[in-house]
Amino acid sequence: MDVETAIMKRRAIRRFNQKSVPIDVLKKLVDAARLAPSGANLQPLQYIVVNDSDLLAKIFSTLSWAGYLKPAWRPAENERPTAYIVILTNEKLSPYCEIDVGLAAENIMLMAVSTGLGSCMIRKMDKDKLRQILKVPDRFDINTIIALGYPSEEPILEELKDSVEYWRDEEGNLHVPKRKLEDILHINGY
Repeated sequence: MDVETAIMKRRAIRRFNQKSVPIDVLKKLVDAARLAPSGANLQPLQYIVVNDSDLLAKIFSTLSWAGYLKPAWRPAENERPTAYIVILTNEKLSPYCEIDVGLAAENIMLMAVSTGLGSCMIRKMDKDKLRQILKVPDRFDINTIIALGYPSEEPILEELKDSVEYWRDEEGNLHVPKRKLEDILHINGY
């Protein structure tokens, strides 16, 4: 898959089939993250990959899902992620951690699309509980979790009209509004 196709196809996936993700694929995703640009090349990020079924269930219990969907929504048991990549930061090593996370996470998610996986970047979680589950040393912050698995949904892009909030229709399809290019693009000045 070429880069343009991967970019156009990548969407947040919140429903997964229950096929497990092989560890070699997860390593490939972390390798893509490792190669992302890093502010001053300080490389402050660490990664935990998880595909163990007991740990998957424990991690799932710490996460919040799809804040715009009302009533509150979470993937059903047969739709849950089958792998996670947890991105850890160490602010003492670099003042650019947040930028580095964004770059690394996008590399992970684009590589995921190219291998047939879906992904969802999650920032709302119970970090204390997650730290205990994964035995994360105190020197690291749990910054982001990327939920992964083989997708069982295909979100539909919509032209942004009144709201940025995504929604599910009567059939359960996820609709995601995006701004039009001409609404955000300014050439040679604003």
